[in-house]
Amino acid sequence: MTTPLLHSIQSSTRILGIGRSSLYGLIAEGQIRIVKIGRRTLIPDLEIRRYDETLSKHHDGTTLAGAGE
Repeated sequence: MTTPLLHSIQSSTRILGIGRSSLYGLIAEGQIRIVKIGRRTLIPDLEIRRYDETLSKHHDGTTLAGAGE
């Protein structure tokens, strides 16, 4: 089975392990880019992977901006 190129908000929250509000907050802050197709808001798989990599790079014991708020 291949990985989809685009993920729904619901599947993106499952992949990232965060809630819907947190995901929309990251989108509003510009930390995760979206694609709109009609009325659907989709997140590219590569964007989810890019965001995950930024978390790994910043995981040095410091708190990220917005974390825990």
